[in-house]
Amino acid sequence: MYGEQDFHVWDDTTLPGRLGKIKAQIDPKFQATVTDLKPVFAKLAVPIYDHISQHRRRSKNPPPDTWVAFSTSKRGYKMLPHIEIGFWDDRFFIWLAVLQEAKNRQALLSSLPEDTVLQLPAGFECGGDHTDKNCGQPLTRATYQELMRQQPQRHAEWQVGRNFLRGSDFFMGTPAQQVQVIRETVTALLPLYDQLIRI
Repeated sequence: MYGEQDFHVWDDTTLPGRLGKIKAQIDPKFQATVTDLKPVFAKLAVPIYDHISQHRRRSKNPPPDTWVAFSTSKRGYKMLPHIEIGFWDDRFFIWLAVLQEAKNRQALLSSLPEDTVLQLPAGFECGGDHTDKNCGQPLTRATYQELMRQQPQRHAEWQVGRNFLRGSDFFMGTPAQQVQVIRETVTALLPLYDQLIRI
């Protein structure tokens, strides 16, 4: 599955080179993860669709990250709560995200009980900017309340999930162990996601 070799995609500083490596090396692994997660998302009452990033709007600079997003729409995900799994040049991430483009963002997020969010397992983080790989902070009552205080701002975003840094144990196990970690992480986020898509 995912490994150290995937980070070498970012060694290519050209747009066509990096896009080619993402398509050849990482996208097939995203597709395998899509298949692995089908039984997890099947627990929800509505169908979930996957969206592997195509980076179509890029014409000059190579993408700093790449991802697959899961949403309730065939057409897109940015305007909806979604689960995003992907890579930066130094980490693999799994986020449940409500971005600034999301419809009724504040109403959606205020419907989530704080204590329910804080029941996520140890090691989860929260953050407020999907374009900043370092935005995640350990999920505590204080950090989560600060994240929620930012939500009335026009460009505020909301993410909870996990980061797995390059060289961490996540990349050292067997493929089966890695699949299990991804499934467990998404399963932990599923009750929150379920509530967000029911509103």
